[in-house]
Amino acid sequence: MDARKPVDRFLRYERVLDTQARWRPIEFDQRNVLEIGSGPMLGWGPLAVYLGAQKYVCIEPRFRPEVLDSDEVWVRFFLPFHQQLEAVFNRQVSYEDFAHRIRSRIQVLAVNLETCRLPEQSADLVISIGSLQHIADLDDAVQQIRRASRSGAGQFHVVNFTDHMSPPDDPFREIYRLTPIEYFERDSLLNLKRPSDIVALFRKAGISLTLVPYCVDRNIGSQQIADYWKRYDMSDLAIQIAFLVK
Repeated sequence: MDARKPVDRFLRYERVLDTQARWRPIEFDQRNVLEIGSGPMLGWGPLAVYLGAQKYVCIEPRFRPEVLDSDEVWVRFFLPFHQQLEAVFNRQVSYEDFAHRIRSRIQVLAVNLETCRLPEQSADLVISIGSLQHIADLDDAVQQIRRASRSGAGQFHVVNFTDHMSPPDDPFREIYRLTPIEYFERDSLLNLKRPSDIVALFRKAGISLTLVPYCVDRNIGSQQIADYWKRYDMSDLAIQIAFLVK
């Protein structure tokens, strides 16, 4: 419910990509966008339709439609969201128009990506923020992304490869000390795919992505690592968060 976070995250990610890879800013105007795992507040959908996106499809299995029917949500989240967008981008979009764009241009599919059959070649841009690491059947999910992506469609994926629980000075403690079999016996939060694995899955599907590390564990060489993980390069294992973009 903090309306500043989506805008701040968007601007921060674009700045990091510009610094690290001379990234071209995302263009939403007149584009059809697909976001995977948008969360309960429509992800970057409101931002995108404010900036002119024609259609924005959210895939969010846990979405509750009553969110968009709540007056409190509109007052406490979407109204300040609009204020933030106007302050940053100054597109002179009225709040009434902003609300209409959210209701008319954003579609939410409360299903898993692996089982969703999206229209073929319907997306000009595919986005996921912290979602791909949680999809168990990532191979099939990537095939669905390829199916939904138009020729030359942009890809913008942010993946958190840490164990999501350990402190910043040992971010892989609950992963690299175990084999995948041992991990899955106790947890199913992550699919354990490493950056090179995800790049390879997209390449197999015919989508070439650029890997841009965001946060890296500089102490990875001093950490305890099970033999299974030694098949990966240390530079691969060290990536905590990365962008996978096209």
